[in-house]
Amino acid sequence: MIRRKLKDLIRGFFVVFREYRGETTGMIGLSLIISMIILALLAPSLAPETNQKWDNVDRWRDLPGGAPPFWMNYFSSTSKARHQVKNEPDSLSSESVITTLVYNYQFDSDLPPKDIIFYVKGKYTSDRPTLIASLIRPGGEKVQLATRDIQGTEGEDGYTFETRLTMFGGSQQRTKVHRFAKEYEEGSTPDPSEIDVTRTAFAKAQDGMLSRTEPLNGEYKIELLLVGPGTELTNSRAIFTGRVYGLMGTDGTGHNIARGWIWGARYGLILGLSVAAGTVIIALIFGMTSAYYGGWVDELMQRLNEIVMGIPTLPILVVVATLWGRSIWFVIFIMTLLYWRGIAKTIRARGLQIRQNTYVEAGEALGASGARIIRGHMIPQMLPYAFAEAALMVPMAIIAAAGLHVLGLGDPTVVTWGTMLSEANSAGATIRGMWWWVLLPGLGITLLGFGFISAGMAVERIVNPKMKQE
Repeated sequence: MIRRKLKDLIRGFFVVFREYRGETTGMIGLSLIISMIILALLAPSLAPETNQKWDNVDRWRDLPGGAPPFWMNYFSSTSKARHQVKNEPDSLSSESVITTLVYNYQFDSDLPPKDIIFYVKGKYTSDRPTLIASLIRPGGEKVQLATRDIQGTEGEDGYTFETRLTMFGGSQQRTKVHRFAKEYEEGSTPDPSEIDVTRTAFAKAQDGMLSRTEPLNGEYKIELLLVGPGTELTNSRAIFTGRVYGLMGTDGTGHNIARGWIWGARYGLILGLSVAAGTVIIALIFGMTSAYYGGWVDELMQRLNEIVMGIPTLPILVVVATLWGRSIWFVIFIMTLLYWRGIAKTIRARGLQIRQNTYVEAGEALGASGARIIRGHMIPQMLPYAFAEAALMVPMAIIAAAGLHVLGLGDPTVVTWGTMLSEANSAGATIRGMWWWVLLPGLGITLLGFGFISAGMAVERIVNPKMKQE
């Protein structure tokens, strides 16, 4: 019996799908949904630890804050340096008490990196070593920029250390770049606090170097000297923090928007599909039960439905999130309890027609219970319509959840498109010109919503021939 019903269900699916393939917008919507599902399933692999460490400042501090996507270079007259990571130096040498590391950097854009960050790891025996960073320009000029005395952790075989050094991040570096550029200025010069330190360091050595910088393209060398007796280098890395970054850029605090976007797709689907499934199941059971039994049962259930329809959804979600918690699962539960009401009325109206069919009367004549007739004969007739309604319900749930995040009432333990929109709103992203921070999460909601709406309307046109004719 179960096997036969399963075969009938599969056969019915393929019949509907053959018609569905003729719906162009429906196929586009289905393609978007499948793409989002694949992206959501791969989120832990494509963006590991992003959800757990979204609020961890150290996780993102090496990324440039507020950097637009890299493809903006193709639409701008001013090219910006891309983000680059070098996991090992281009040359390494050791002589006496000095270990020399050299990183080559080809500067071929109009704007240089925002900063250069080094991570150096090693060990020493007794005396603390010193780390010295210098910039060697294409013309051979050498500018010593940063110095750091290293403090290690004592162990059995001496001391181990892992230090982080920013090349342009402090007032010391700003003063040294200003002093170097001042030699080429003919008139008055701006104060060191007023200059763009990296643009000056990567500018042509000429009058106006401090105020009217002109980029000096070519190969730069960044030299690191690790000075100290008994010092051994075990690992080093250089990060050239770009002015553009990745496919979707970064937000104001350096979060990789593409990584957050992937997790937004994952939680958007979890929330939307969970609410849609729960809502449709409740609506099917409620509407069909009301239609089948009729009389006082129908009257009572419809009055209950009208009471629920009078409850405003968003204010209730706001109150519940404020008083009892902001967990995404709690939000799903509340949405499911409130969203079934409209669908249940439509299902009841159609259920009254199904109630008059002969197979329902035949089931009653054979002594089948009301629950069995509803489950076995009436609900299956409504499944195509239910699928269409579920598809339309998904974007509604996602938009409502995003609204909670924008109001600051979303789940703080998950990364969603609403999370990113809320952070963009708080940081004034639009006013600061960081349009990608707002547009791209909004585009995610739009694409997923369009996918489900297109799919839902395509299914509805198939199961309702009148819509097809119109």
